[in-house]
Amino acid sequence: MKQLALILALLLHSVVAQAEWMQAQGRSAINGLGKQQARSEATQDAVKQLLLYSGASVTAISQVNDGKLTLDQLEVVSKGNLHNVQIVKEWREGDHYYVEMGADVFPILSQCKASGYSKNLLLLPPFLKPQATINVGQLHDMSPAVEQRSYDIAREVAQQFNVLHPPKLPQNYYKPGSHNYQGIKDLAKRYDAQYLLGLEIENISLDRKHQPKHFTLSYPNRYFVVNVRVYNAVDLEEIYNKRYSLHTEWRFKAEKIVYPASAEFWLSDYGDAVNDMLYSIIRDIDALLACQPLQGYIVRQLDEDRWQINLGHNNQIQPGMLLDVDHQRFHWGDWQIPRQERQPVGTALKVEQVYQRNAIVQAVDPSMSGNIQLGDMVSKY
Repeated sequence: MKQLALILALLLHSVVAQAEWMQAQGRSAINGLGKQQARSEATQDAVKQLLLYSGASVTAISQVNDGKLTLDQLEVVSKGNLHNVQIVKEWREGDHYYVEMGADVFPILSQCKASGYSKNLLLLPPFLKPQATINVGQLHDMSPAVEQRSYDIAREVAQQFNVLHPPKLPQNYYKPGSHNYQGIKDLAKRYDAQYLLGLEIENISLDRKHQPKHFTLSYPNRYFVVNVRVYNAVDLEEIYNKRYSLHTEWRFKAEKIVYPASAEFWLSDYGDAVNDMLYSIIRDIDALLACQPLQGYIVRQLDEDRWQINLGHNNQIQPGMLLDVDHQRFHWGDWQIPRQERQPVGTALKVEQVYQRNAIVQAVDPSMSGNIQLGDMVSKY
């Protein structure tokens, strides 16, 4: 087994900033894993967050034994720097194991410069695929329950995006795989979102028939399979598509009605496992968006060389910041697939005033102001 210091040394390259001590808390559901495996997974979760603090985008993390990392499956998409990594404390609370880790974090310049900006991500109502066994437990309201839980988790743990939760979109508004790109673009503009998250609940079936019995000696396993897609609504591209799955005991009687929004559901073995999967999904998306650009639009012209954009303090826009600006258009080919084309307007934009959700910008080169139009794309990479 490699030593932790050696592993982290392989991640390090030229350090160009002062270290800052940071702490991150990892968690893992025990669910029969045993203390050591739960501790291992919680430690992985904490290390992943520390690496993200340093500007790294972690797409997979290695196995951990007794708090020490190995090189297996470790992928870091950009440079990061951690020194003096320590387990601050660890504890068990209910069915979860927690590990709090600290490290001297050296943020450095990397290909993930966009990790310093929060992107706006719109959470769509999850699509619940019709299935016969939904009647066991009467889980017809699974979609809004998963939607609300995903929103709550994103507000708790997301560092790279601001989650937006439109209250009036109907259930199954999102149609997975239909790729209605114009609809994606229109919806994103309506809510000032750059990214959209679509969840498709594919399978909540049982592994065997569950019949009403006076005495229940054993319970069937129930699946939870969800396909996750993330769309860049500015570039009109699908940038993430991954299936997550689990199965665990459904410890309710066959005739029992279980409301997915209830504490009874979320405190059950099945609900707890679904909750942990949603944590994993949100954290994976957070890592994904670390390296995605911050993009927005010019939404109003104020003067000959001053405009309003739909990015602001929420996205870490600051006065004096320079933004790229491009004409953007799409060529709609076969199957209504958009092909993007960009053309620089010939000047950058300088941020003059910043508000919570918008900012005022001015052309650095006033002679090029005539090239800038409403709807032009602004970006920070």
